[in-house]
Amino acid sequence: QMAYNTLLESGVTFVDTSESYGSKMAKKSLSAEHILGRCIDDNPAIDPLVASTFANPWMHILNGGGVRFGRRSVVKALEQTCERLGTSSIELYQVPAALYLGFPNALADGLSDCLDRGLCNYVGVTNMGKYRMRSMARKMERRGASLTSNQFAFSLTNRKAWKSGLISACKDLGVIPFAHTPLDGGLATGLYTNTNPSGGKAGGNFPYDLKKLNRIQPLTGMMETVQSKVKSRLQREKRDEQSRMKGYRDQPMGNINTDPTTTQIALNYVVAKGCVPIPGIKTVAQAEEVQLLDSAADAVERGKSCDDP
Repeated sequence: QMAYNTLLESGVTFVDTSESYGSKMAKKSLSAEHILGRCIDDNPAIDPLVASTFANPWMHILNGGGVRFGRRSVVKALEQTCERLGTSSIELYQVPAALYLGFPNALADGLSDCLDRGLCNYVGVTNMGKYRMRSMARKMERRGASLTSNQFAFSLTNRKAWKSGLISACKDLGVIPFAHTPLDGGLATGLYTNTNPSGGKAGGNFPYDLKKLNRIQPLTGMMETVQSKVKSRLQREKRDEQSRMKGYRDQPMGNINTDPTTTQIALNYVVAKGCVPIPGIKTVAQAEEVQLLDSAADAVERGKSCDDP
C-alpha cells in the first residue's frame, strides 16, 4: 500500500497487472488484482490507469481455471478482473500471443465486445511478434477499433524485439511498445560483472554464472564508458548553469544530478529505442527511486532545484 501511494503521489498512475499474477491465491483474495483493488480502495484520491492481461489459456487450465473458448470467455474474464479490482472498467485490456481455442477471430471479437460494453477503454496484446500483431491490428480495424499496445520483453541484454523489427512495426502501426523486464531481472543494470558477480551485495550470492557475465562484459564495460561521458556532460552543464546564474541572487541555482547510474543508462536506452519501460515496483524504496528520478528529470528540463515547486 505504501509503495502504491508513493507512486501515485509522484505522478506515476499507470499500473500493469494480470489475472495470472498470484492466481493460485485468488480463492483467498490474495491475487495481484485483489491486492491492487484494495490499494485503490484505500487511496480513493487518485484514480489509477489500470492495465490487466487475459491469462494464457493453457496456463489457466493447468492452474485449475478450466477451459476457455470463444469470444464470450474474453468478456467474462475481464468482468471477473473488474470484480477482483472492485471497479466497473479498466483502462487497457491485453491478450497474450498464446494459441486460443475457438474461431480464428475469437480474440478480436472478444476484445471488440469488451470495448462495446465499456469494460475497457483500450485493448492491446502481449508478446506478439510483428506478423501476428499486424494481423490483430487489421482484425480490430475491421471492427471499428484500434490496437493500442504490444507488451514484450526488451532491454540492453535482450534486444530481440529490436533486431526482429517488432519495435519498428509498432511505430508503423501506431502501437505503443511497452517493454516489460526493461532491466532483464537485473542483468541489464551493469551492476553484475565478471569481477563483481554479486553486484556489490553482501552474502556472496551470485545470481548469474560467470560464463554469462563474461559474455556481456563488453556491454557492461561500454555502459561504464557511457556513464562516464554522461557524467562529464552533466557536470559541464552544471558549471555553465552556475555561471549563467551569477548575479541573480533571488534565482535558485540549478540542482542537476551529475552522477547517473548504469541502471539509469540502461532504462534510458529502452526509452531511446521508442519503448515505454514497465519496471516492477514492490517496495517503498523502489517507488521513492522513481520519484527521485522524476524530480531529477524535471530539474534538468527546467534548470531548477529538485526541491523547488
